[in-house]
Amino acid sequence: MLESRWLILAVLFIARFALGYQFQAAGSVAPFLIRDFDIDYAEVGLLIGAFMLPGVAISVPSGFLVRRFGDKNIVAAGMVLMIVGGVLTGAGPSYAVLLVGRLLSGAGGAVLVVVMLKMIIDWFAERELFFGMAVFIIGWPIGIAAAQATQSRWAELHPWQSVFFATAGLVAVALLLMLAFYRLPPGAPSPTQAERRPLTRAETGMACLTGAIWMFLNGAYLAMLSFGPSELIERGMSIPGADTVVSVMSWVFIIALPLGGYLANRYQAPDAVMVGGLVASIILGAYLPFSQVPLLSFALFGFALALATPVVAALPAHVLAPDQRGPGFGIYYLWYFGGMPVLIALAGLLRDGTGSATASLEFAVAMLVACVALLAVFRFVQARRA
Repeated sequence: MLESRWLILAVLFIARFALGYQFQAAGSVAPFLIRDFDIDYAEVGLLIGAFMLPGVAISVPSGFLVRRFGDKNIVAAGMVLMIVGGVLTGAGPSYAVLLVGRLLSGAGGAVLVVVMLKMIIDWFAERELFFGMAVFIIGWPIGIAAAQATQSRWAELHPWQSVFFATAGLVAVALLLMLAFYRLPPGAPSPTQAERRPLTRAETGMACLTGAIWMFLNGAYLAMLSFGPSELIERGMSIPGADTVVSVMSWVFIIALPLGGYLANRYQAPDAVMVGGLVASIILGAYLPFSQVPLLSFALFGFALALATPVVAALPAHVLAPDQRGPGFGIYYLWYFGGMPVLIALAGLLRDGTGSATASLEFAVAMLVACVALLAVFRFVQARRA
């Protein structure tokens, strides 16, 4: 049983890694797309955003389809869409075809995001949930980091189309591993045996509440990542220097994620780890615009936020029954896919409206404050239900 759990975690980690690797491809080869298709950065941005856009329409249906066809079949179908999308993007003779390919990849990716979180909770809900969640989560940023380190260099030496073909090939490897090794946890009912009762109003409300907390946490992180360099440049730092400083936050975040999961499991103190990490990140985030040592401040911010992240990601496991996790996670991720673009756009509007990226960083801190406030509501409602 123990070996099976870690094998399943490895398979899901590789799939999430492939997801991040494919997402980053359009950004990595942007200069080549601009040269060959005579497009601008706004159109490149649309290609990047097109990967996330289908999640708004796909997240809820994919959660319900799981109950009819099973986790493994739905994830496999999502991977097939990602493979087709990657091949189409690489072979596309026009910008319109590239856009269709990215939308197909994004639709498949949205299925993976929703259903694989359910898979992790199904396997780890009874033991080491937070650590398993942390290891699973870092597959996405590590995939993106690996893409940033390899894809643009590969495109300089070989046709840029091969980058998209490589992402499709990596997803194909993940698909083969999924088909070969994934199975339901012992005792879990098959899709034909599972009860199909509708979500209650209370379950829907808790899925929305936890989804909003997850949305604000990710929005705060991306706002810091997106507008942190601009704030440092405004203070006189060079562009490469500012990018390097903020990138340290990402690497520390990746390294510290498993530590947060380990501490929550080891000491059976998930609330202490989660609230402590959020409060520390609020204090550090508020101090960032005034810090005289921004490298250390950004690193500490990433560390504090990483401690809280795996516990926040696992919140739905405590309020959604196993037979309701598919639909529940569909609603949970609807907040992420629908809200994230709005939050980042608001951060950008604040930057333009005030003329300073400091306002965007303050907005990121406000989102973390919203996380703590909603978390208090969540625990209060959970206690009343109990």
